[in-house]
Amino acid sequence: MIKRNFLMLFLGFFWLAASAQTSGPGLTGRVLLGDSDFDSGQAQEWSPNVPAHWRVVNRDGGNVYELTAPGEPGKVRAPTSWSLWTGRDVDSFEFVGRMRCYTDPSNLQRDMCILFHYQDPTHFYYVHFAGSSDEVHNIIGLVNGRDRVKINFESSGQSSARLRDRAWHRFKVTFDALTGAIEAFLDDMDLPILTAYDRTIGRGLVGIGSFDDTGCFDDLKLWRLSE
Repeated sequence: MIKRNFLMLFLGFFWLAASAQTSGPGLTGRVLLGDSDFDSGQAQEWSPNVPAHWRVVNRDGGNVYELTAPGEPGKVRAPTSWSLWTGRDVDSFEFVGRMRCYTDPSNLQRDMCILFHYQDPTHFYYVHFAGSSDEVHNIIGLVNGRDRVKINFESSGQSSARLRDRAWHRFKVTFDALTGAIEAFLDDMDLPILTAYDRTIGRGLVGIGSFDDTGCFDDLKLWRLSE
């Protein structure tokens, strides 16, 4: 544990130094790969792990992509329900959208997740937006053939946990394949609440989901970034 903490501290200093020399993920080229608002009433580009748990439904005056039930635990500890944006394998990217969690706000362990660089059910990253912060809530997690591991620099209990109501929240997740810099934003699109540096999994699909909760997503956009 001491060795891992030292490594994370070292990488944290490296990431801060790199960030000081670049803006955002340090990439200026942008190609829009997908824009999904579900206004058509369909989610044809999305592939859920449990199709019966996902649907397009009208909420708040417009169509949204709704997660209706949590899934069952798999071989490793990781999100149980997800839907992947098919045909969009990316390395450096920016993924934005809106999310809303239905779970009672008194449950501060409620969550909504953003998956990225998905390879298979036991190899991917995810951002865990939650109502509380600790070793497993409100983190950037790596699932690499075993139970998820927290990889973000923010200490357990110290990250800004903002998913504490049933309102809509804007999110943004970025990854720089050159440096391994990962940033996750919620509501404030200028200051990330979670940061990490990791290049274990170089590319893959993006997705949305949750560990144990229900909610919905809308206005999703994905860009490929380049130098």
